[in-house]
Amino acid sequence: MREVTASTHVYLSPHLDDAALSCGGRIYTQTKAGERVQVVTVFGGVPSPGEALSPFAQDLHARWGHPPEAAARRQEEDLAAMALLGAEPVHWPYADCIYRRTADGRFPYAGEEALWASVDPAEEGLVSELTARLALSTARAGTIYAPLSIGNHVDHQIVRRMVESHPRPIVYYEDFPYAAEPQAARAALTRGDWEAKSVLLSEEAMMTKIDAIACYRSQLSTFWASFEEMAAMVRAYAEEVCGGRPAERYWRPSSI
Repeated sequence: MREVTASTHVYLSPHLDDAALSCGGRIYTQTKAGERVQVVTVFGGVPSPGEALSPFAQDLHARWGHPPEAAARRQEEDLAAMALLGAEPVHWPYADCIYRRTADGRFPYAGEEALWASVDPAEEGLVSELTARLALSTARAGTIYAPLSIGNHVDHQIVRRMVESHPRPIVYYEDFPYAAEPQAARAALTRGDWEAKSVLLSEEAMMTKIDAIACYRSQLSTFWASFEEMAAMVRAYAEEVCGGRPAERYWRPSSI
């Protein structure tokens, strides 16, 4: 996939669905207005054919369907979603945490609980590598958007750490659906004061966001029992953000 270029807006998505889930309405509004948007999936890589998987990853593949092509299918789902939103997808080659191994062959995230724990110390080199890549690849980018890491998923934690040393101001987005839990959202707004901005969404933008999320068919069962349940929850949270009018909420440290 393409590397980051001189886009007006660059959204950093930990996984193949996070940007659509959290920012799909704003992305569509921007591209509809003729602005160039790139969505960079940091952990958008596909495991090599025949690569050993942990039992946990194998179980997830079975849940998502179509093993062992599950990871490649997720890329295809992302291409369809980005086409609906009008954004350019960029898939970095790094694997989702469920596939990664340490130098000694250990799977650091080999179970559900590990996904929400601290970043494994063996991955500090990966964090440094990603931070350096971000600095080089976004030198000509416009506004950069990154997750607050609401919910504390390790890959979301890593992406937030990537941008915290970035020389330019970052716009942070709320990680949906984890942001629907108020206590989880408050826990992510640490280290100083923050200012919120709600971006209103048209009905067209709202519906396009829902349709884009639906493109990630393999992932819907992780959070919802049906398309209808997903659409209702996406709309309910969007209306909660701005007192009944559909919106997405973004944050900046108040010192910026």
